[in-house]
Amino acid sequence: MKEIVEPLKKQIPRIGIIIILLIIQVYCELTLPSYTAEIVNKGIQNTNFTIIYQAGEMMILMVIISVFATILNSYFSSKLSSSYAKDLREIVFNKVLKFSNHELNHFSRSSLITRSTNDINQIQNILGLMFRTMLFAPILGIGSIIKVFELQTDLTWIIVVTFITVIILLITVIMSVMPYFRKIQEIIDKINRTSREILIGMPVIKAFIRQDYERKRFDSTNQDYLKTNLKVYRSMLILLPGMNLVLDLMVVLILYFGSFSALNGTLLTGDLIAFIQYSTQIVTSFVMIGGFMINLPRILVSIRRVNEVLDTEITINNNDNDIKDIAENSKLEFKNVTFQYPESEKETLKNINFTLETGKMTAIIGGTGSGKSTILNLIPRLQDVTSGEILINNENIKNYNLKTLREKISLAPQKALLFSGTVKSNIETGSENLTTSQIEEALNIAQVDFIKSLDEKVEQGGANFSGGQKQRLSIARAIVGKHDFYLFDDCFSALDMNTERKVKKALSNIKKESSMLIVSQRISTIMDADEIIVLDNGEIIDKGQHEELVDRCAIYREIVETQQDNMGVSQ
Repeated sequence: MKEIVEPLKKQIPRIGIIIILLIIQVYCELTLPSYTAEIVNKGIQNTNFTIIYQAGEMMILMVIISVFATILNSYFSSKLSSSYAKDLREIVFNKVLKFSNHELNHFSRSSLITRSTNDINQIQNILGLMFRTMLFAPILGIGSIIKVFELQTDLTWIIVVTFITVIILLITVIMSVMPYFRKIQEIIDKINRTSREILIGMPVIKAFIRQDYERKRFDSTNQDYLKTNLKVYRSMLILLPGMNLVLDLMVVLILYFGSFSALNGTLLTGDLIAFIQYSTQIVTSFVMIGGFMINLPRILVSIRRVNEVLDTEITINNNDNDIKDIAENSKLEFKNVTFQYPESEKETLKNINFTLETGKMTAIIGGTGSGKSTILNLIPRLQDVTSGEILINNENIKNYNLKTLREKISLAPQKALLFSGTVKSNIETGSENLTTSQIEEALNIAQVDFIKSLDEKVEQGGANFSGGQKQRLSIARAIVGKHDFYLFDDCFSALDMNTERKVKKALSNIKKESSMLIVSQRISTIMDADEIIVLDNGEIIDKGQHEELVDRCAIYREIVETQQDNMGVSQ
C-alpha cells in the first residue's frame, strides 16, 4: 500500500491548490442562500431597494467566483489524477521488469496488462472524482447543517428523517453491488486472455476450421461480462430515482410545515427559502457521497489488484555486497544443481554437474520436458536453483550483481521474439553502443541476407518475417558484442541444413574467446560439439562426444537412428 500512496507525495502542491479552491466553492455555495433570504425579506418589508441591489450584486459576484473556482478545481484535479496514474503505472511496470520467471508465472500476462491499464484507470477516475466532489460534498454538507441550525427553526427533524432515509438507501445499494465488482475485474482478465489466445492462435484456428468454436467461446465470456454489469447497474438504477424522490418529499414537507410557521410569523419567508436551499445542499452532498461510495467497492478491488503486484516479493534481486566485476574468459560450473518449481511435486532437474570453459562448445539433447531450457534459464538467473550451486570462477552466481552477470551472458531463446522497430534497433537490444560494422558482422555470421538495410521495418513480433528469418535475426542479436557465455536454446530448428551449417561455421570464430551452450533436438546441430550432455527426466544420463555416445548411450543412439534417414547424420 505504501507504494500506491508514494506518487501522491509529488502532488502535494496541487492538492493544496485544490483544497483552497474547494474552500472558496463551499463559501460561495453557503453564502448564496443567505443573500436570497435577505433579498426576499427586505423586498417583503418594502425597505430601501439599494440594499436589495447590493445583495443581488454580491450574489452575482459569488456565482462568478464559484464558477471560476469549479473550473480551476476540475483542471487541477484532472492534472493530479492523470499525473498520479502515470507515476503509478511506471512503478508497476518497473516492478514487473524485476520479476523472475517464478513471479511471472504467478500472474497471467493478461492479468498484468489489465492491472496496469484498466485497474489503474479506475483508480485515476476515482481520484479525480474524489478531489472534485468527495472532498467538496462533506464540507458543503456540514456547512449547510451549521447554517440550518443558525436559522433556529423547528423544521430540523425533516432533515434528520431525510438523512436516515438516504443512509439506508445507500447501504442497501452498496451491499447489493459490492460482490459483483471483483467478478467484473476477473472477467475483464478472462476477456483479455481469451482475446490474446485467439489472436495469437489465428493460423491454427483457421487451419482446423475452429472459427465458430472460438467465436462461441469469446461470446460466452462477453455475455458473462454483460450479465454481471447489468446486475450492477440495475441495482444502481434504484439510487438516483430514490434520491430524487427523497429530495422532493423533503422539499414538500418543508414547504408544508414551514408555511404554517411563516403564517404564524415565527419564520420569515426568506428564511424558509434559505432553509429549503440549505436542506437541498445537505441532501445533494449525500447524493454525491453516495455516488462515490457505490464506485468505492470497484476501486478497492482495483487497488487490491495493483497492490498485489507491488507487494509481490522479488525472489531474484541484487544484494548490497554483490560483486560488480567478472574476469574475462571465465569458467562456469554446475555443481550438484537441483531445480523444482514451487507448485510442482516433482524435481525438474536433479543433481546436474557440468562445466563451460573458454573455447569449448557444450550441447544438451534430450526429450521434451527433460529440463533443457530450464538449465539455460538458471544461468542468467531468470530462475534460481533449488539446491546446489552455479559457479563462475568458483564464486556462486548469486553473489554477482545481476547486471554484471547478465552482461557476460547472451541468450538466444527458443521462441524468436522480435520487437517492433527496425532491424538495427532489434540488434542493438543485444548490446549497447554498437557500431554499424559490428551489427553487419553479426548479421553476416547469422546469415541474415534477406534485408535491404538496417533501417528495414520490423512489425510487432516480427510478423513481416518468416520463422527462419526471425531465428537468424535472434541469433544475430545474441552474438553481437562481446560475451563470455553464449546460450542457444534450440534456435536453429527453423533453419535449413545448409544455412545451419554456414551459421555454425561462422560461430566457430566466436567460440575461441568464449563458451557456448547449445540446446537442440537435432543431432546435426550438436554432433560436432566438444561435449554433448544427454538429459532424461531432468537427470544427466551420459555425456561425451558424438562417437562415444553412439557407442555407449542407448538413448542417444536411438535419437541418432531416428533422425539418421531424414537428416543424413553419419555415425
